[in-house]
Amino acid sequence: MKRQLNALLALSLLATFLLLITGCQKDLKDNSLQKLDGKLAAVAVSTNLTTSLADLIAYKKSPHEIMMGYFRTWRDKAAGDPRNTATFKDIPDSVDIAVVFGGLNPGTPFADSLRLSYIPYLHARGTKVIITGGITLPAGYTHDATGYAAYAKFIMDSTINYLGLDGYDVDVESNPSGSTLTDMVGIYKALSGYMGPHSGTGKLLTYDTNQDGSTNNFFTQVYTLVDYVFLQAYGRGASTLQGTFNTYSSYISAGKFIPGFSFYEENGQAAGNIWYDVTYPRDGTGRAYDYARWEPSGSVKKGGIFAYAIDRDVPVFTDNIIAPDFGVTRQLISIMNPVAVSGGIAAGGIYSIAPRVAAGSRLDVSGSGTANGTKVQIWTSNGTNAQKWKLVAASSGYFYLQPQCATASVLDVYGAQTADGTKVELWQSAGGANQQWKITDLGNGYFKLTPKHAPGSALDVSNGGTADGTQVQIWTDNGTNAQQWQFTRLQ
Repeated sequence: MKRQLNALLALSLLATFLLLITGCQKDLKDNSLQKLDGKLAAVAVSTNLTTSLADLIAYKKSPHEIMMGYFRTWRDKAAGDPRNTATFKDIPDSVDIAVVFGGLNPGTPFADSLRLSYIPYLHARGTKVIITGGITLPAGYTHDATGYAAYAKFIMDSTINYLGLDGYDVDVESNPSGSTLTDMVGIYKALSGYMGPHSGTGKLLTYDTNQDGSTNNFFTQVYTLVDYVFLQAYGRGASTLQGTFNTYSSYISAGKFIPGFSFYEENGQAAGNIWYDVTYPRDGTGRAYDYARWEPSGSVKKGGIFAYAIDRDVPVFTDNIIAPDFGVTRQLISIMNPVAVSGGIAAGGIYSIAPRVAAGSRLDVSGSGTANGTKVQIWTSNGTNAQKWKLVAASSGYFYLQPQCATASVLDVYGAQTADGTKVELWQSAGGANQQWKITDLGNGYFKLTPKHAPGSALDVSNGGTADGTQVQIWTDNGTNAQQWQFTRLQ
């Protein structure tokens, strides 16, 4: 896979250590999620933290395309490199599966943090945590059913159950044969008694590969035991995905097929390890976005997508170690699972709102102002609180839009006027109909915002402008791009 040898060596070291301390093993509650495909289900309306977590978990269990990410362990703050800026639990709440990838040295602060802090934190948000490893039979185990069963139990006792993990991601980047194939199949089948679709435990057993399906000797013997196929489609193109899926479609449903891309790793150019899957400066284009939009032919949905080196979801192309903002990850989740306004929207969620007429811009509070009457405009996306809007439940079917730079204020139609061209501004929340907005799904990934006091009008970019500072207003509903808005959930 990405650094297969490193992962296998790390797992072996971890297993050797943990064998000595399995007496400390604790029971693991089943926090399993359904294996999902399809469209995002409605999420319950709520603004308090407790219910918001419940809503998040309900979303994870609803039919939707999942997001999975490989976090490189050596880039966690607890790994010891003073340049590191992120932790495993910084992975966005809306990610469905977080994968522990790379060195996991026993007894280190990272290993302890993973077990005692990171995994419980992510479990509380409905996120599954699995680890990547191999199934090469170590010395000391017999090459038969007894040896395979013993090694599978060792993996479970010393790694999966001890750490509190939700599954095992098996990396296969070759077409094995002979005794190697026999051992791999035997171990995978032994693991399937503890994990996978027939285990009854809710734990995941996955197949992570760069291989086709129908021609791989290993896959064709274990496919019924696989929860997901993670296809390493780095540096390819969306046009190639259908052909690869066709090699799997006789064995698995589309909902188990998850293609993946890679973020740029630090020093990737010098190492010849660069895929160009995300465009920089980030502009919402690249293979990652193409993969999010791709679906298999026919009336079926893919299972989702994955990102390798999710800890490198950073704002700029750089070899420096900088803090990830997970901006691309969140956008991809929104592309695969548009906010299902027709069935309910998550009050309490924080969104960026992009006008279709100027996709690189966002709904913005001028100067991050807080005073009544502050101009609301469009401005180039910059990630500030002036461009983050919390949806707060109002009367039935309507919402207040609360900017995070001025949380006592909301999006307001000046003077509750109804004429075309009436400016939209910031004003202290007062509960008026001119501060309540109906959000209508247009069925194309965009939404219309209608003020309650003027139901024939819509939120509009003045004259369809694209320049920074263009005023936002209301105008008679006309269906133009100036009145279509894309929501990307940030929190």
